[in-house]
Amino acid sequence: MGIKHIRAVYKKEMQDILRDRRTLIATVVIPILLIPIMTFGIPLLFSNTQQQIVIQTQYIAIVGEPSENFTRLIDGSRSLQVVEIDKPIVEAIRNGTIAGGIGIPIDFDDRIANEQSVNVTVYYDASSQTSTVAYSKIMRFLSMYSNVIVNERLVDREINPEILSPMKVFASDVATEDEVSGYLLSLILPPLLAIIVATGGMNASIDLTVGEKERHTLEALLVTSAMRRDLITGKFLAVFSTTLVSIAFIMVSLTGSLGYISTFSIAEQQMQINLTLQTSIIVFSILSLMAIMIASLGMALASFAKSFKEANNYLTPMLFLIVILSFGSYGINIDDVGLIPFLVPILNVTLVIQEVMVNNLNVFHLVLTVTSTVVVSVILILIASWIYHKEGLLFRT
Repeated sequence: MGIKHIRAVYKKEMQDILRDRRTLIATVVIPILLIPIMTFGIPLLFSNTQQQIVIQTQYIAIVGEPSENFTRLIDGSRSLQVVEIDKPIVEAIRNGTIAGGIGIPIDFDDRIANEQSVNVTVYYDASSQTSTVAYSKIMRFLSMYSNVIVNERLVDREINPEILSPMKVFASDVATEDEVSGYLLSLILPPLLAIIVATGGMNASIDLTVGEKERHTLEALLVTSAMRRDLITGKFLAVFSTTLVSIAFIMVSLTGSLGYISTFSIAEQQMQINLTLQTSIIVFSILSLMAIMIASLGMALASFAKSFKEANNYLTPMLFLIVILSFGSYGINIDDVGLIPFLVPILNVTLVIQEVMVNNLNVFHLVLTVTSTVVVSVILILIASWIYHKEGLLFRT
């Protein structure tokens, strides 16, 4: 293998990549913008919207003849307000006139006074976020009202209401703030990181293979004194380097986002979300391992393509497959996972990143991931090299 030729090809390909605006956007701009938006922007927007709905007063209606005391208690909660409606309660909820409703029997007060059971129906629209919030508030109110009635009945019988509460349960969270922070990040980051890394690597692979075919510069490169394997090695290293740069920008963007997001309330608690230096280094190393496979996959598929359009037709299904494998980690409990998932490319990387973030890295899982990824990468590189040795396949003539 000619180190001189590989260095020359690598230098030439890196210059071409730096001149290509599309590759720079996919490598630099997208990671900087997409990571904070996808990781924290959307969840925060959803959280703020949810909080605004919760603190708002939802209007509800009551079907039946409740006592004034019942209605006054609901209005007194300040989160619910009873209003009159001139249409069926179901129709009023569906068209947004009210957020929910309570259906009670006409003899509600009499049955309560006679200590009889009462059937109460709560009306709501599960497809409406506002109505769902109203439903939760109504259920809490009915539970509270029921407890008040029970306590009054016990007091009338000169029975201490605490007899119904033999235990007082207190929760004590043994997880540290870093562990909780890592768990939250493990739910969000691994699939997004894998997808962004894959996208950047694929774009560079297409430009260095199909791009040269369309620019008619590949023929001149093939007639040089460099061996075909030196050419493919130099191109592979250029794609890999570009993907590494993309990963570096991803980690920088992620660190900056975490520093900003720490001022927000997460899960109704003020929590410092951070990524330690050690975790960042390990995640960078694991993503670099994935970058090797993505670069080799992109080179193998794009080398066979005749045009950008054909290359995209090949790589688009691969990206869909990568997305599926990335989000496949959501259905796996990393506390009780077998060995097979760590033999599946992409999926194993997301699982290992999850283990790293929750500080539960299994060395054997890491070894399986590294081994399987390297084996797949070598096979794909050999396929790409074989295509470069077959000009009939390379140029599809």
